Amino acid sequence: MLIICTGKIANATAGHIDSIMAYPVGLQRLGHEVYVMERVGSNRCVDAFGKKIPFEQWDGRRHFESVMKTYGIWPRCCLIYRNGEATHGMPFAAAVNVAKRCDVLMTRSGEIHKAQEIFSHPRYRFYIDGNPGNTQVFLQQRGGEYEALDRYDHLFTLGLNIGTDACRIPTGNRHWHPILRPVILPMWPAALDDAGTRFTTISSWKGRTTFQWQGTESGEKSDSWFKFIELPKRTAQELEIALRIEPHDEVDGEMFRQNGWQLTDPRRLRMLTDYRRYIAHSRAEFSVAHHRVVEFAVGWFSDRSALYLASGRPVLVQSTGIESHLPTGKGLLTFRTMDEALTGLEDINRDYPSHCRAARDIAETYFDADRILTNILTHVGHG
Repeated sequence: MLIICTGKIANATAGHIDSIMAYPVGLQRLGHEVYVMERVGSNRCVDAFGKKIPFEQWDGRRHFESVMKTYGIWPRCCLIYRNGEATHGMPFAAAVNVAKRCDVLMTRSGEIHKAQEIFSHPRYRFYIDGNPGNTQVFLQQRGGEYEALDRYDHLFTLGLNIGTDACRIPTGNRHWHPILRPVILPMWPAALDDAGTRFTTISSWKGRTTFQWQGTESGEKSDSWFKFIELPKRTAQELEIALRIEPHDEVDGEMFRQNGWQLTDPRRLRMLTDYRRYIAHSRAEFSVAHHRVVEFAVGWFSDRSALYLASGRPVLVQSTGIESHLPTGKGLLTFRTMDEALTGLEDINRDYPSHCRAARDIAETYFDADRILTNILTHVGHG
């Protein structure tokens, strides 16, 4: 089967990139003919100072090529500028010819629907919603850019509770098939002997689009972090966040430091090797979830947390309603309150080796890309 995968890769950090690249790499491992394409507009072609520059001078082109080579996709890929006025990788005419032969277009993120000569040809189109809650509410309230979803044959979501009684987020009158994020397990081997001393995570702070639904604000990731900001003062366990804080929010960064958090810059995790090393050298993950997925019990499980599990690193995360979908208590623990978070830290440290083994077992059982991607294709009749 010929499959085109799309996503926002060219100027993304390693965590976001790996969540997208798991699909083409996994499908290629299953024996399919796979291509990766991404459409970029002029607004994304900026230099380090945010100044617009020509596509030919944009560093995103080199980054895109480097990522594709790292994941073994190059040269079966095309970075498309606007409507095909320029490309990096395959020439636009060659990309269009691939689209004409394409069986399935699989979109994880990005604007491929604006590249009509690519988008219009595949026999079937799948959309994978990596922003559950936002996607459905905006689809219900606004339409606009989300109208492109009407042109997809099948809609999948990482919000495991979307469309169930457990979650009051609307469905936008669409049927959403819940899936877990696939992990290419050979690319994320268990690193049981390299553990560091700190529980870590990689997180954003503010700046995501917000919404209101049925009188409830979706809020920011910061709303969740504020509830647990004093956690380091109540435990001897070292805690670190690779936290993306903009310069105008640096006061908030200082607040973390004053409460005992170790902070590092997530922008240094630009390539797969950086990301894998950071997780492997962590003792475990501790993280909150975005306020919206907690408040609305979306059933979201982080792309990043799946990689901690695969690396044999226990995960302690704020509950979003995943407990009915994934086993918790060993290797993967959830919390709702400060006391539950403290208990989770103690539990993991009390029996660390067994938590590490359980973490990898969960990854192998639930997040194996071979199984998840086969199930997706089988579900829609292309397995």
